[in-house]
Amino acid sequence: MKIINYSILLVSLLTLFFSCSKGQEQELIFEYGTVSDIDANTYKTVKIGGRWWMCENLKVSRFNDGAPINYLSSNDTIGWQSTPAYKIVNDSLYGKLYNYLALTDPRGIAPEGWHVATDEDWKALERAIGMDSAEAELYAWRGNDEVNLILSEGSNNWPTNSVHFGSNTFGLSIQPGGIVQYQGLTSANGLEAFFWTSTLKGSEAIYRSISHQRTQIFRQSADKRYGMSIRCVKN
Repeated sequence: MKIINYSILLVSLLTLFFSCSKGQEQELIFEYGTVSDIDANTYKTVKIGGRWWMCENLKVSRFNDGAPINYLSSNDTIGWQSTPAYKIVNDSLYGKLYNYLALTDPRGIAPEGWHVATDEDWKALERAIGMDSAEAELYAWRGNDEVNLILSEGSNNWPTNSVHFGSNTFGLSIQPGGIVQYQGLTSANGLEAFFWTSTLKGSEAIYRSISHQRTQIFRQSADKRYGMSIRCVKN
């Protein structure tokens, strides 16, 4: 197995201020680093609420044992529901869209020492950016305008009529990578962002989505035959 080259680089300590729900100011100190996958893709990372997050969507094309993950073209539906696979809309911008079979394959898809973000990871992130703790537990559109804190600065690459104006305060640079429908066709690219979690709710998997028409973050569960972006968190 190839050893993943992982390095944490304390690039800078960035001190920012934001208003809390009670009108107080809280000092935020961000640490930045990098992590590399088996394909030697290097991702920026940031520590938020005590957890290290990848600042970019996963774009690995191999499992951690070196075996390839099946690539299917955007209109290719054969094999999407029966084999670990991914699709590409714009790899350099959005990363890859993976089906759930790829996410749960025992060979591993996250960089070594990291894991696909869980529902708990996402809720911790949402609380860290200011979402109410009780609201974070709901299966619904949640929050107010906290989403702007994790979108690309100026909502770059989102539609011009988007209701967002991203500040990217927390450095996650979320982009609208879209989704693969359960039958295997890509959709909503450039309009919405969808992220798998590794957490199940019954026979479905919990996910997050962000729409260009809403300033909230959606939490729900979906059929595992869909394809979504992936963010990873350090173990």
